[in-house]
Amino acid sequence: MSATLRRTKSESKSFWTRFDTRTTMVITSASGALPLLAIALISPSFLRDGALPLLTAIVVFTAITVLYAVHVGRLTDGQFAALGAGGMIGVAISAYLIADPAGTRAVTSLLAVVPAIAASGSSPRMTAALTAGSVAMATWLSAVSLSSSGVAVTIVAIGAGATSVLVPVILIATLRRSLLIVNKRLNVLANTDPLTGLLNRRGMMTQVEALLDQTCDSRSQLSAHVIDIDHFKAVNDSHGHAAGDLILVTIADALVHATEETGSRGTIVSRIGGEEFLVLTPLTDNRCFESNILERVRSECEVTVSIGSVTADVRAVLDPRLTIDGELDSPHVEQVIDTLMHAADNALYAAKSSGRDRASHAGTIMVTWNSTRQTGESLSPRR
Repeated sequence: MSATLRRTKSESKSFWTRFDTRTTMVITSASGALPLLAIALISPSFLRDGALPLLTAIVVFTAITVLYAVHVGRLTDGQFAALGAGGMIGVAISAYLIADPAGTRAVTSLLAVVPAIAASGSSPRMTAALTAGSVAMATWLSAVSLSSSGVAVTIVAIGAGATSVLVPVILIATLRRSLLIVNKRLNVLANTDPLTGLLNRRGMMTQVEALLDQTCDSRSQLSAHVIDIDHFKAVNDSHGHAAGDLILVTIADALVHATEETGSRGTIVSRIGGEEFLVLTPLTDNRCFESNILERVRSECEVTVSIGSVTADVRAVLDPRLTIDGELDSPHVEQVIDTLMHAADNALYAAKSSGRDRASHAGTIMVTWNSTRQTGESLSPRR
């Protein structure tokens, strides 16, 4: 019983995660219009004469919209535009077919649904187009249904109809924009070291996959450099943590300037520990690059750094191992980075042991990478 219940909950959760917010709103709003036909059948006077066949066709289209959205799961912009525009036309015709002006006004308010959904997840251009179409239909319906009530009443009704469409669209669009800004700021905070402004480990990982893809596609190499500040604990003990923070910021700037001078695109500079930094670059001229870093730190800081590096020869997966489910059984990008850092750390230890303020290179290791699966496999060092 317990296993069956868990499976049922899992299947239910899997079903609903198929839909994005926009598609879910389309399904919900369109489903709400389906009982209109039943109401018309129960109360024939609800419609104009001869309107039942046309209303039936609209309800059938609405049902098809719901079923299609359920089948697709996530509507593309083109699919949403087509279904949304068709739904708006159906609402406008349905409102016109209602004999009672009060009923017409009530159904007219539904014209705000599609533009509001568009504002929650579509492009500004599509939202504007659907909103303009909705306002035009609401204006036409107000003018037709209340033309006998006088010019003043008609103008007021037109204004009310347009407002009922514009207000939710503007409100949702504003909220969406604010949410995007907040999410962007949170993303920066989550991926950036607050002290130095460099990427942290999490932010670095999000960019490594693209660098590995680029290197794999070009059948080239990349270099990993681990930079560690010499005697950093002594600086904190002697001058305080404020002085230590200033040194960290200064060295971060020196690393950024050193990489900018190389002109290499795709270089990743990150802070991965207290006084440890990682630079991943497509450059393979390690000696020149590391000399540039060492000289910059010497000239701009009161401390020195030691550097350990390794070159990775990145190649595409030729014969990936398969699991029993047929999925690639290759280590994740984090394991690739850990392998590179392990080799670079060994070189860093050699640089420290040789007197610090210098660089040591660990040689070249082979890395295989499957860019389609965004996984990688580290192999033994090249002999």
